[in-house]
Parts: sequence; C-alpha cells; structure tokens
Amino acid sequence: MPFNAPIPKADVERLNTVIESARRNGYPIKVALIGAPPDLGSAFTLWGKPQQYSRFLGQELVFLYKGRLLVVMPNGYGFSRGGKATPEASTLAGLKVTPGPAGLTDSAVRAVARLAAAAGHPIPIPAKPKGSSTSTDRVIIVVAAALLLAGLAAFRFRKRLWRAVPGTGPQ
Repeated sequence: MPFNAPIPKADVERLNTVIESARRNGYPIKVALIGAPPDLGSAFTLWGKPQQYSRFLGQELVFLYKGRLLVVMPNGYGFSRGGKATPEASTLAGLKVTPGPAGLTDSAVRAVARLAAAAGHPIPIPAKPKGSSTSTDRVIIVVAAALLLAGLAAFRFRKRLWRAVPGTGPQ
C-alpha cells in the first residue's frame, strides 16, 4: 500500500479479496501500489516507470517470491514474473489508472481481474465500497473551496463594515 496516502479500509479489503480470489483460482499474484515517490524507497528514480520498477522489485524479492508481481503507479502498470518482463504485461495495455488513493486501489482490482482472466482464471470483481470513489475527493475539495470563499467574503464584509461605521475599525 502507498506509504503516504491513506486508503479507505474497505478499498484495501476489496483488493485483498480479489488477490485471494485469484490465488484460489490458480493465479497467485502480489500487488504493489505506488502512490508517490517516497513509496519507492531508495529506488525513487524509478518514479513514473512502473514496468522498470516491477522488474527491479521482482529481482529484489526473488529469494522470497518468484511469482507474478503487479505494480500500479498513477501513470500506469508494470508487470513481471521473477523480476523478468513477460508477455502477460500486454494484457494491461489500454487499461487506465484512476486518480487518487481509492482510484489506485480500484485500478489494481481491475488489473488483477484482467490478468487472471487472460490467463484462463477468471474471477469476479467485487462491487466498489460505498463512498470510496474519487467523487469523495471531489466533494472534499469543493467543500474546502466553499469554506475558503466564505472566509474571504466574511473578511471583505468586515473590512467594509469597518470603513462604513466610524469607530468600528481596528484600533
């Protein structure tokens, strides 16, 4: 999971459900969500290069895990097996990553399902949890902007009031 971005628990559970479902259906896979450069640790130069990072991480893990590895970054996907690129990666061509932490997780869910299906191990995709879409992020931004505008309007109104009524301005 991304180091610096909180992902709703329901979205994490949804991704874990899909990964477990894929494993039970004969398609074991590990997933790395990379939301920002700090998530890469010392390999920060691989930010924005999901395929290269997938191979790098796969090679780093080769003594612990030699299987499929999916990397999801905001700009795309990387896929390797045992640290080596495979033709399976082409299955992800054209699949876009949705912005935001919840979008990153949702994109991983869709990618795992697509990879498993292409390998002959189709799995169901659980419904998105309520309130976990990127529309929640938009609502937060709109509310914050509205509060900022209301604060500016109140400040301007108070400033006008100071000018209009003698003796009410700052002393």
